Amino acid sequence: MGFAIRVHKFREGDIVPVDASVVREVLEPYAPYDVPDGESVEWVRAADGSEAEVYLDHGVTFDRPGPGVLYPIAEVARRTRAAVLLLGDPAAAIVTSEEDRAHLPEDLRGTAVVAPSSVLTGATIQQVIRPLPEPRPRPALPPFPYHPDPVATGSVIAAAETCVCCGHDQGWICTGPVYGADVPDGRVCPYCVAFGTAAERYGAFFNEVEARRIPDDAARRIRERTPNFATWQDWDWPAHCGDGGVFLGAVGAGELRSHPQALDHLRRQCAEWGWGTERTEGFVGALDKDGGPTGYLFRCRVCDTPFAHADFT
Repeated sequence: MGFAIRVHKFREGDIVPVDASVVREVLEPYAPYDVPDGESVEWVRAADGSEAEVYLDHGVTFDRPGPGVLYPIAEVARRTRAAVLLLGDPAAAIVTSEEDRAHLPEDLRGTAVVAPSSVLTGATIQQVIRPLPEPRPRPALPPFPYHPDPVATGSVIAAAETCVCCGHDQGWICTGPVYGADVPDGRVCPYCVAFGTAAERYGAFFNEVEARRIPDDAARRIRERTPNFATWQDWDWPAHCGDGGVFLGAVGAGELRSHPQALDHLRRQCAEWGWGTERTEGFVGALDKDGGPTGYLFRCRVCDTPFAHADFT
């Protein structure tokens, strides 16, 4: 029969019959054929297209069940207060209470998993069949003075991906594009950004910086050693008090209300574009951090004042 999952009910270590009418009620919607009156379901097909043959005796056996079939299996177990048995070496069992564990055969009691009915799903069974690996510990990110939390802004994500520059899976990868004529296809890890490796090896850069607005060393750090972030348009990294701003994240109208100084700065920016009050307020009120137009919140490294920039879709 190959791999199979059985749903059995136990009392004092012995198998007792499950309610066949409940089993049929659960499984009939999954049967890809008309089940004759008085007969049990012999074949099920789940929404994901996976299937299993079904055998009803004192309990229910699902032969070679696919991932989607685990969900009706879980429902049968919940509705009948039966145990889900995963026969193998070692065998495993899932029950819905400690009381039900006490009724299992002795060799299953010590290893049985208790999953209350409220949490017993196909995903629970899948986890017992093939446990997910422990989360991978990830190294600390290097410091980015002008973009201090690139994970929060989505510019760096946890990923099992090889860096195109260093050739290693560092546990983190930058999501934004890498600019430069000699940059190979692929994404770069934040370490190759922070340490200048990608810039030195490929002449790569990550952000545009307007010349002479800020000191050369700050401009190089922003251009070559700072992860970029998603924008609708290309624009130079904003400056304040003769230094580059510290990027805090994308914002919409709601978030900007918590930063009145940044909101006023954006209004002044609109005035420099020649906009009147009505157009400015309409634009500011329409800002959306998840869509366009979008605002971008910064903080001055010198005076600590928050300020904002905005662009269009």
